[in-house]
Amino acid sequence: MLSHRLLNALWYRQVFLRDPHEELDELLSRPLGSSGIYLIGCAKEIVYVGQTLRLKERPIESLGRYYHRVPDTSLPWSIAIAQSSSADLNELESTAIRSYAPKFNTSIPSVPKSQGQMLEIIGVAAVFKDQDGPCGAFDPENLKRQMEKARTNPNPPWKRKRTRRKTVTPEPRLKNRMAICEEYLEENIETFKRSFAVPHCNPLPFKINLCEGGDVVTRDGEIVGMWKLDEDGQVSFLPNDASEPLFLDMDLGRLCEQIREWYETNTGDVIC
Repeated sequence: MLSHRLLNALWYRQVFLRDPHEELDELLSRPLGSSGIYLIGCAKEIVYVGQTLRLKERPIESLGRYYHRVPDTSLPWSIAIAQSSSADLNELESTAIRSYAPKFNTSIPSVPKSQGQMLEIIGVAAVFKDQDGPCGAFDPENLKRQMEKARTNPNPPWKRKRTRRKTVTPEPRLKNRMAICEEYLEENIETFKRSFAVPHCNPLPFKINLCEGGDVVTRDGEIVGMWKLDEDGQVSFLPNDASEPLFLDMDLGRLCEQIREWYETNTGDVIC
């Protein structure tokens, strides 16, 4: 059984910035076994099918990999688990990938087996708490439509040829290993920041806003400090004229609530 502690640790490592739905906790807490097939749906289509030996953890890790590749992060998502106790997992996964042609499946584990037994979905859960329920990807009419679209698609994702990169000989001693790692981390941190930073505009949407450029701004437009995201996915808040962070948290909603309480306690002003 997947503990709440493990689920939370996996969840906040992905920087979704949305709370998990209770249905997801219930689905992953079922006695499903360690191996199986899972499917990820976004809006009205299946976007990924995966096979794993870690059926409790892997769906969340895969969701984190593809969530930020969809431009609209407010869309509803779902995770489904398929019956696989006595079946060939390669056959189930390969057949599902060929049948649905999910956009993020760029290969098929076993092409000869990809026209074999079709999987049976035994559980579906909404992913995010702000959803009314599961997304429409696993509704029968949408499954049928996606299969028909895949059947007539002459160039599905798993069939597209990948462009091979040309090998470039690096200049000697141009960059050492540490510099390359630091550059990689910096680029990924900037990508995460762009995915959830609030534009510095008027009106601001929240009581406490983590704005582009690093400002922490109240709804009234007062800059109360700076925020920073580190390589571990934790966000820190540094008040104006402070030399050390006051708060550090992976949950941005909780962090903003801490900042609001701190601001109202220190100023006596209530942010409406």
